[in-house]
Amino acid sequence: MNMAPEDVPSENLNDLGALFSGPWWASAVVVLLAIQMPVIVYNLLRSAPVAYVRFVSESGRALGPLKPGVADPRLVAPGGAEPAYRSYWAGQAWQDALAAARAGLTELWRRTVDVWVIDRLVPQWSSYRRSYGRRDTWEIIVLRAFVFGVAAGALLGTLAAALTAVVTLLVFAALAGVACLALLLGVLAVRGMDNARLAVGRIRMKCPHPGCYHSVALPVYRCPRCRSQHHALRPGRYGVLRRVCACDQRLPTSFLTGRHRLDAECPVCRLPLPDGLGSARLVHVPLIGGTSAGKTMLVQAMVAGLLARRDTGELTIRWARDEDRREYEHGASRLASGSVLGKTTAVLPTAVMLNIGGRRRRRLLYLYDPRGENIESAQRLREQEYLAHADAVLLVVDALADPSVTARLTSDERDRADAASPAGESPMDTYDRLTGELSAMSGRRRRTPVAVVVTKRDVLHGLDSLPAVDDVAAWLRTVGLENLVRGLEHDFGACLFTSVSAWDAVGARPKPAERRRAADPVLWLLGRTGLRTRKARQVIASGRIPPRSTTDPSVAESS
Repeated sequence: MNMAPEDVPSENLNDLGALFSGPWWASAVVVLLAIQMPVIVYNLLRSAPVAYVRFVSESGRALGPLKPGVADPRLVAPGGAEPAYRSYWAGQAWQDALAAARAGLTELWRRTVDVWVIDRLVPQWSSYRRSYGRRDTWEIIVLRAFVFGVAAGALLGTLAAALTAVVTLLVFAALAGVACLALLLGVLAVRGMDNARLAVGRIRMKCPHPGCYHSVALPVYRCPRCRSQHHALRPGRYGVLRRVCACDQRLPTSFLTGRHRLDAECPVCRLPLPDGLGSARLVHVPLIGGTSAGKTMLVQAMVAGLLARRDTGELTIRWARDEDRREYEHGASRLASGSVLGKTTAVLPTAVMLNIGGRRRRRLLYLYDPRGENIESAQRLREQEYLAHADAVLLVVDALADPSVTARLTSDERDRADAASPAGESPMDTYDRLTGELSAMSGRRRRTPVAVVVTKRDVLHGLDSLPAVDDVAAWLRTVGLENLVRGLEHDFGACLFTSVSAWDAVGARPKPAERRRAADPVLWLLGRTGLRTRKARQVIASGRIPPRSTTDPSVAESS
């Protein structure tokens, strides 16, 4: 139904009149926009998705290599303090993000200028003149007006794509920031777990080499492929759980991923550290005794006793250094041929290192065998810096060097005692010097356990003027060393008194029982740190496991 002009609401007529009540050019613009609105909307909807897709495509292409198969110059080469590649999220991710954003926005600008303006709008503007002649007729003016609509639509589409791209970049930056924050928290968490494991397990890393003996916060690790030194192999900017060496070898950065299996060096003296350092609690046990007290033979006997316990399944033992294994095997071959071991000549000792495992726990044992001359003066004793780290002390007592013992012997027995090469000074003199210096160096003498080992037991048993060495503490009191026993029980937290014949344990004709007994002092000291051994799996001829032996009467513990 048609409406007469008089039926049209007066308000609508007033609005239309207002639109055309201004200048003529304003009315022309309104009409032109109304006519070109479909052109603008069409080109906006046409250009915006295409521009955004081109932004995403160019940004993704910028994240890839510039030329496949060729090294990308944008990658940061390894160098500086650590010969390793930095973690991607520690810097390279942000460089790639900036490169991708720059490439995408550049593509938007190129598409606006090159594609729309130069390749489309300018030729379209010129094509109308060629069609209608060189004169600007009203037909050319009207057609060219549509070019402005196309340009406006393309410009608005590009702006919409640019705004969407900026929002995308902001979202990506937020996600990248969250990822970096998560990795930072991962670094702190893994470092915290490593530090907590060291603190809870009371694990301290020390250098065992003479002249150093320094505490090691973090060893220098070597790459197994190129042997490069990594001074800070821990979670950080080069990786959380692993890092990539300059030779492309992946290296663990934490104990959780096996860092302790790599070859390590002391950061101070640059000498090799034992295998497994930092994976188990470290126990320093120095042997203290005068010259010719039998310390070297005792170390050989104790190691042999530990290996015998390993063969029966009570322990697991692994050499921490191949040099120690070779030296032990060389000494065993000399003793088997009837020769004796030479005296320790090194001014400062290198520890004999063993990884020892019990029921559930493991210990890294450092056995120090200093020469007796280092103990004979207070000045030389102060130079034994490893005493400051001592977790336990093994006091080697050669009773034949004490005047109160030799005074009981007959002339014939004195000759036999002299043939056994007694120590150069009395055990009491050695102890008096030790107790003062150890208290000054470590400050924890009262908490330090001590195992007192009376050596040359085979010789003592052959001297009829002396009582039988059964209860060692009572025997020492009987032969005139009561002050030594009393001082040990007063000055140290716990004491073990035992006796060993190292020659019967590892000599030309070793006795299996004596060899097992030689390991008792070390196992007792390790037991004070929480290490417990398993039951022996030795099987006798009947096929039954023999009952556990009762406490040896020659071993007495005092605390």
